Amino acid sequence: MLSRIVFLLSIEDPVLKSTTTYGPSGVRSSRSIKPLTTATPTPTATPTPTATPTPASGLPAGYKIYYFYEEGCPYCEAFSQTYDYTRLAAQPGFTPVVSTNAGVAQQLGVTVSGYPTVVLVNSNGAVVGTWEYPNISAATIFAQA
Repeated sequence: MLSRIVFLLSIEDPVLKSTTTYGPSGVRSSRSIKPLTTATPTPTATPTPTATPTPASGLPAGYKIYYFYEEGCPYCEAFSQTYDYTRLAAQPGFTPVVSTNAGVAQQLGVTVSGYPTVVLVNSNGAVVGTWEYPNISAATIFAQA
């Protein structure tokens, strides 16, 4: 059985920017090397700084959310399982207040007539708004800030 082995030799010349290939019987072919092209990065606009929002919501720094609830309250339990509660509880200024601690509501100057109730306070300590269940919406609260 007769086997034939073919060798190819390819030589790149970076100075001449060409490649020479030698094949069987000394056959030679040349081709130019195409220069590598790289994409030129497009400059991006620098975002304009705005108020200092917190990452999860857009509430300005210094705002506080007081969440008034009552232990054993079925509405409080239902609300604590919602996405709105999760978004509110993720805020750095989120403070849960159990119903037996009436002093907090008095200090804020609000009347809590039902549970759960959310009170938004700005960085100056002024009450921005009060929401009672079932009208508690994180998006509405964040929009008031």
